[in-house]
Amino acid sequence: MLAAFLFPGGEITETILSGKENLNFGLSRVYIESLLRIKKDPKLIMVLIKNDIKSGNIKEAEKFLKELEKMGNIPVSRRELLKIKLAILEEKYSQAAPNEKNAIKKQIKKTLKYLALTNFDPETVKNIYTESLKFGFADIAYLAADKLTNMGKDSVNWHKKALKLAVILKNYDEAFKHLNFLINHSTGRKKLEFLRRAFRLSVAAGDFDRGYFYGEQLLKSGNFSRKDVNNLINMALAVKDYNSAFKYAYEAFKATKEKYYFKKTVEIALWAGKKELVKHLIIKYGMHYLNDPEMALFLLKTSMALNDRNLSLQLADKAVRIYGGKR
Repeated sequence: MLAAFLFPGGEITETILSGKENLNFGLSRVYIESLLRIKKDPKLIMVLIKNDIKSGNIKEAEKFLKELEKMGNIPVSRRELLKIKLAILEEKYSQAAPNEKNAIKKQIKKTLKYLALTNFDPETVKNIYTESLKFGFADIAYLAADKLTNMGKDSVNWHKKALKLAVILKNYDEAFKHLNFLINHSTGRKKLEFLRRAFRLSVAAGDFDRGYFYGEQLLKSGNFSRKDVNNLINMALAVKDYNSAFKYAYEAFKATKEKYYFKKTVEIALWAGKKELVKHLIIKYGMHYLNDPEMALFLLKTSMALNDRNLSLQLADKAVRIYGGKR
């Protein structure tokens, strides 16, 4: 009390608030508490709260926080108060018994959510993202990551993080929002990777409209796998859209000239009852595959299924020339 009256112009107070001097906080605390008996200073109360949190003295920190909240016109924003409250709750959580942790965790989540929605400082939002992940709050971490996509230069990285969380949360509309950004802001292999990811996510989510959109782009790129094409075909066949299924198989065949896709093309045309189209495909492309015994048999069986005697005889005649008396 004597020091509070004797030192002019609040010299010790300014030294404590500046944090520049390496004071003995035990002695500083006595001085601060003496000052607070004379006049309530929110800044000094904040110093006590922060040091109590640091030292794990949570009961004292909570007591001073309540005192601070009761004061009017304090030079501290609601967000700052919530940051302090969050720090208290996290320390409290670390000290709590197992049966008390869930209740504290709910308070932490509520506080983090408010901070995620109201903060516009990138560093603070990054801290909210990290803290949310630490407690397993994927939804709050997503709010922070999504906000960070519009902050600073690291936008692409935050779109990737937000995408991962959106998929975990099964919030597919948000996931595709981030995928579209990544597709549009990437080139080369990276762009194709994101395009393929968008297509496969569409398939997994059962979103046929998006599946067609991304799948067709994938086909046009020429960088697709057999699984990709089969997924695209199966989506079309699931709704009996034979025209689209045929188009996908035929485009894959034209791009690769693989017999696998030729067989698929012929089979789909046959399932759709387009006999003339099947005959056209066999005459135009099938003859080139007769040197392959498996394909020769497939073509003969297909021509017989068409009930086209002339085509069957033509294929059989060429097969005999190639294989002679062999079966």
